[in-house]
Amino acid sequence: MKDFLGNLIGVGDEVVFVQLGYRNLVRGTITKITPKTLTISHDKTNVGGKQTKQFHDQVVRIPNE
Repeated sequence: MKDFLGNLIGVGDEVVFVQLGYRNLVRGTITKITPKTLTISHDKTNVGGKQTKQFHDQVVRIPNE
């Protein structure tokens, strides 16, 4: 699977994505990958969620330091 920039992504990778329904960027970790979506765990958002589902091309992987 590849992110918006074409980088390979997998479970455990850190990513940045736009919070659904908002213009906030959120940082999280991929916990599950399906053929269509990713499940991402992250800090609690302003709407209370700690997990988000996104399509593969709606995230950008953060390179390992």
